[in-house]
Amino acid sequence: MKPELIVSCDWSTDGGKRWLAAAELSPSGFYEAAAPHPAGNSDSFFPRLREKVPAGAILAGFDFPIGVPLAYAEKAGFGRFPDMLPLLGGGPWVDFYSPAVRPEDISLVRPFYPKTPGGTNKQQLLNGLGLRDAQELLRRCDRRTAARGDACEIFWTLGPNQVGRAAIHGWRNLLAPAIRNRSISIWPFDGELPVLLASAGITVLECYPAETYGHLGLSRSFGKRARGGRSSQSRTILSWCGRNGIGLQADLTANIEDGFGDSETGEDAFDAFIGLLGLIEAVCDSSRCVAPQDPSVRDIEGWTLGTDPAGTGRAPVARTRRSHSKTTTEFRFATATAQTPAIEGRERLCPACKQKRFARWPWGWDGHAAHNCTGITGDTPEERKRAYRERYIK
Repeated sequence: MKPELIVSCDWSTDGGKRWLAAAELSPSGFYEAAAPHPAGNSDSFFPRLREKVPAGAILAGFDFPIGVPLAYAEKAGFGRFPDMLPLLGGGPWVDFYSPAVRPEDISLVRPFYPKTPGGTNKQQLLNGLGLRDAQELLRRCDRRTAARGDACEIFWTLGPNQVGRAAIHGWRNLLAPAIRNRSISIWPFDGELPVLLASAGITVLECYPAETYGHLGLSRSFGKRARGGRSSQSRTILSWCGRNGIGLQADLTANIEDGFGDSETGEDAFDAFIGLLGLIEAVCDSSRCVAPQDPSVRDIEGWTLGTDPAGTGRAPVARTRRSHSKTTTEFRFATATAQTPAIEGRERLCPACKQKRFARWPWGWDGHAAHNCTGITGDTPEERKRAYRERYIK
């Protein structure tokens, strides 16, 4: 079952930097995406989604961690993550959301650090939590893959790449209240994604835009913090949307081509939109929403949508920049053209490896070709995708 509404949020403690991108399901079965906009007040976030879609499934993705590292959970006696969330901030966990000021303030019930910069380092965090090495601060899904490096440690709250403060705000102000009033389910803790979506409720999951970059074929280190860097990827993004039947409202197309503007929130809007494409991809290609059956993942750590369970721990592979034709491309959204192959939009086995089954060919071919297909060769993901495209994507 496809959700009626899909939203992706680039989250922050700063309300001005919390951005949302949304796509609605059209009567023809394709998604139409609108331009990103501020996410608004966290207290009314889920009620506003339900107001927009009074009946039907809603999928909401957030870029903050949803889960804790197993090594920490075992030491802290931290139970099943969704069951723990409503307890955090009270009782023995009263200081959980208050970042430690000094190294000696760090504890299993006060794991976030530091409150302010100056004389701080991650070894102090390790020591305070009684962990052996930096890998124990990471969940399995945080570890590097062929497409990206390690994610930042959940409990670290300093620096431009830190995720700790967004986790604090997202858990305390957004997820915990929704769990208390039973208005959401969380993947993969509460079940498989297709089953959760079939319940017609609001399903929440963790998405990581950097994971989606590789699926879309974006260049590595393109400079997402600068307008020029973001706009340099516009052709690739628009081409991917066209191939996969995603409708784009006119102002969104203009935003993509413009690199989402010069504002300091341009990066936030960009990542919200890229996260949205990853969510749509997963909804239409069930191989993208697979999490390990390991109880530690299903109960404690959680999983990032689109991360290949077999690929964590691998060194990233450099992606080469792809040249683009100057010929104007006609994008196909919800209607077929005379050049559309008869099999397009239907279930099909991968024509190269004969193992992967596409729910709607050719949806998801690029990620499969780049990283998983055993019937294609190439030294880099880009070379593999190029070879696959030339042979099978017409």
